[in-house]
Amino acid sequence: MPITAILIGAGQRGALDYAPYALQHPDELRFVAVAEPVAERRQRFAQQHSLPPENVFESWEPLLACPKMADAALVCTQDQQHTAPALAALQAGYDVLLEKPMATRREECLQLVETAEALGRQLHICHVMRYTRHAQIIRQIIQSGELGEIINVDHRENVSYWHMAHSYVRGNWANAAQSSPMILAKCCHDFDILLWWLGQRCERLSSVGGLRHFRPENAPPGAPGRCLDGCPAEKTCPYYAPFIYLDLAPLWRSFASTASGFPRKVMQANLRSPGLIKALGGVIPLLRQVSEYRGWPRSVVAGDPTPENVLQALRHGPYGRCVYHCDNDVVDHQSVLMQFEGVSRPT
Repeated sequence: MPITAILIGAGQRGALDYAPYALQHPDELRFVAVAEPVAERRQRFAQQHSLPPENVFESWEPLLACPKMADAALVCTQDQQHTAPALAALQAGYDVLLEKPMATRREECLQLVETAEALGRQLHICHVMRYTRHAQIIRQIIQSGELGEIINVDHRENVSYWHMAHSYVRGNWANAAQSSPMILAKCCHDFDILLWWLGQRCERLSSVGGLRHFRPENAPPGAPGRCLDGCPAEKTCPYYAPFIYLDLAPLWRSFASTASGFPRKVMQANLRSPGLIKALGGVIPLLRQVSEYRGWPRSVVAGDPTPENVLQALRHGPYGRCVYHCDNDVVDHQSVLMQFEGVSRPT
């Protein structure tokens, strides 16, 4: 019998990253209900997973007020909206898979853990880095003792320039008051992986950082508020919205640098001759996946991410704004020092 689940928050992570597993492996996972405030997302998820109308909700409160209808709850709301539905799901009898970061306040993290332990429920956080092959190999090497005693770790989270612009300047995590600071939104992965690798707790921490580049005074001369409003730097600016979301050049370059074999050759060819790849896509399914790509980041820009819909969204939506004229206030650089247990202190 498959695990049954309810989904709270049918956005990018919930509906497009995690839930598709149920469609690919119906013998292992099946969704029976959803709560999502955006009608388009809610209806699309209900249709994809064949949910009855009575199991489709605009918010999580009426869903969790119903008698328990599944084994697990996936809570994939925005960062500041994690704690309340996760606590309610635990109290309603569900095991919970909670999107990272766990919460935005220390006391809420403790409350979640204490509630899960008191009720005997499973509470898992989506720190997906633990499941990547390279992270597992690094942990095996460190834990084996092959490297000897670990005195210092130099770890970097290099967010690519266009991912930075997409998520932390134009996107949902650009404003700390509306989401969470970057050290939680992005670097909770790094904190988790370091503790997992080393098998030690952090005893002391210090941090400095700030917002230096994505500010109005750094905009190209004459840059308007939106990229498509006649920006004089459109041919040279690496953050030009059509370059990122219509051409998808940064995405294909990333794939071309990490893929191997035939997929890599396809990505390289697409960068050189996108028209050719589109023409050949009519007869070669793999090439059609490239020429008609509908995944991230396009899937965030428009619900139905056709080129026409993406262009319309760039004209009017948040992802078409000039990166130097947004309401962002999270850091674009930050350094953190962590001291782990077992380190001797000077006397």
